[in-house]
Amino acid sequence: MVKAISPEGRFCFFGYYDKCGWDESGEYHLFHEVDFQDRPPAAGDRARICLLETKTGRVEVLDETPAWNFQQGAMLQWLPDRRIIYNSVRGGDFISVIHDLKSGRRSELPRPVSAVSRDGRLALSLNYARLARWRPGYGYEGVADPFEHQKWPEADGVYLVDLETGGHRLVISLAGLLELRPEPETRDSFGWVNHTLFSPDGRRFIFLNRWKSGPKERHRTRIFTANPDGSGLHDLVETQLVSHFDWKDGRELLAWMEYGGKSGFWLIDDRTGHGRFLSENIQFLDGHCSYSPDRKFILLDTYPQAGQRSLKLFDTVRDREITTGEYFSPPEITGPIRCDLHPRWGRPPNLISFDSAHEGYRRVYAADIGEYLG
Repeated sequence: MVKAISPEGRFCFFGYYDKCGWDESGEYHLFHEVDFQDRPPAAGDRARICLLETKTGRVEVLDETPAWNFQQGAMLQWLPDRRIIYNSVRGGDFISVIHDLKSGRRSELPRPVSAVSRDGRLALSLNYARLARWRPGYGYEGVADPFEHQKWPEADGVYLVDLETGGHRLVISLAGLLELRPEPETRDSFGWVNHTLFSPDGRRFIFLNRWKSGPKERHRTRIFTANPDGSGLHDLVETQLVSHFDWKDGRELLAWMEYGGKSGFWLIDDRTGHGRFLSENIQFLDGHCSYSPDRKFILLDTYPQAGQRSLKLFDTVRDREITTGEYFSPPEITGPIRCDLHPRWGRPPNLISFDSAHEGYRRVYAADIGEYLG
């Protein structure tokens, strides 16, 4: 059963596939609400941070933020103890805000967040102004990039943030990543980082390093893992085509990539870089992928095919793919403003949520997939 959980007639979405919209109790779900869906956000455009009470349908607007995009929102997500975190702007810089829903207290941290460790103590941070130029749809407008004219800056890359103290430091330098690039033409390109994710035990994190020489060129990608302090950096796979990923456990990760001349979903060992093709029975197309809490199922989607986006499950035990739904994708909502399904596991895991525009506008939907998990 699928039902819309965001208000009718309003442009709403949650965001990325690697975060959970529900709180620990499953009684509340977060989402963004905006005033338009037909253009990219410009400097000063704001998204409302909303809290839905699932039993009553009551919606509370908690805050507004000018730091958002249609793909990942404001990186809105839950922290332990009924706290939430999201990105914003203060004093001409991107920051993050922690809002304690029990006390109402808010605190601000001097860096925006990209990924948060499961225990809620650490976060990874990126340069969203640089992303706004080089990866439209994933950055934020309104703040200047201090490294705009530097191709592989020494003082920019991946930052580690202590969510308890606000302390932060650069742990992966773009200039350092350049030194690991074997391609001589890469030095004439502009490099950046996006898509970070902690491993389930918080001991490692994964990120993508991308680069291109001009805004209209197609970017190339490498996949890296590292310890939170930046040590133990692994350039995992000799490829330039990598997309979505998730950790299977503390050692092995799932990624859609080209490996050994074959594109699809691969399992990669973090210590050795050895890859094994996941299955011939899962889609070969790229899609947003995430493991169920018990690691027996993979939730995934497709980009539009014949105007439809597919919502799927892959049963890793029975080695079979299940299509649970097809959703119309309006052709005018495309490019950086597209509405990907970005399916996300819920609490309990028989519930998932996803974003869709099949009714003609963005809404957040919930689905009970329990019948497929038995």
